[in-house]
Amino acid sequence: MLSLPRAVSTFTSAMERQVDLRIEGDNLRTFRYSFGCSDDDDDDDSGPMITFPRPEPGWISERVLVEDHKGEDAIPISRLLDDDDSAEGLEVRSRRLARPLLGTFLKMVFVDNFVHGDLQPGNVLMRAAVAPVVEGGNLKQQRQRAATDYTIIFLDAGIVVSLEPNDRRNLRDLFKAVVLNDGYTAGSLMVERARYERCTSVPGGKHAFASGVGEIVSEFHDRRKQGLTLGAVRVGALLGQVLDLCRRHGVEIDPAMSSVVVSMLVLEGLGRSLDPNLNLMKAAIPFLLGRGKV
Repeated sequence: MLSLPRAVSTFTSAMERQVDLRIEGDNLRTFRYSFGCSDDDDDDDSGPMITFPRPEPGWISERVLVEDHKGEDAIPISRLLDDDDSAEGLEVRSRRLARPLLGTFLKMVFVDNFVHGDLQPGNVLMRAAVAPVVEGGNLKQQRQRAATDYTIIFLDAGIVVSLEPNDRRNLRDLFKAVVLNDGYTAGSLMVERARYERCTSVPGGKHAFASGVGEIVSEFHDRRKQGLTLGAVRVGALLGQVLDLCRRHGVEIDPAMSSVVVSMLVLEGLGRSLDPNLNLMKAAIPFLLGRGKV
């Protein structure tokens, strides 16, 4: 359940921050610091790397934001899905990109609590670093062999989401619950931590809510037989079902949580298209423990 005053306040704040480009400049600087971007990161081709545009000092105001140019060779990452290169080359590139893409989002949520709120594919670019190759084969084959290092570039940081401490703990507990198949405990904690809830005023209400979370989690946990890969599970859908359960039982959540769920749905779908065999929970566990690295 969403608190209407909190939801209106969150929406108003997001819109006001969107029209002040100084805030987007601050967001970009925060992201660049969090992901270790340097002023010369465009010249660094050492492996998969996450970066954000650099705001140009002296060229930032409420209505104007000038950023560095990320190069003509940076393309929307979704274009990989329409690539006409060999299936083998496409698979290698997609797999190399899927893990850092997912890791970036997990770091934003579980480590930094500073989440890009507009992760639609047009705001995610990729650039391949091509090293010279002199041995045989035509130029296209040489480029396929050489283009093994990638930079992922995130644009448009005007919307950023941070969760309240209790909602952040709830999200972490839900991920842990999928691993441990203990959704009932996670559901009980959500009720106890809620700023407002009405299910305890109904006989058996807390048990019904916790059991509902347990059933949702068990369904996902049972898919471990298939492997908890992006192709087998839909974590965004799991979170959507939990939010609907909160609405029906009157358990208040942070309105920002819905933005996190939407971002997860979009990025999860993109990651699934790139590498459906990527194990989601295996990738998530280091970040749940606060030790994950992209």
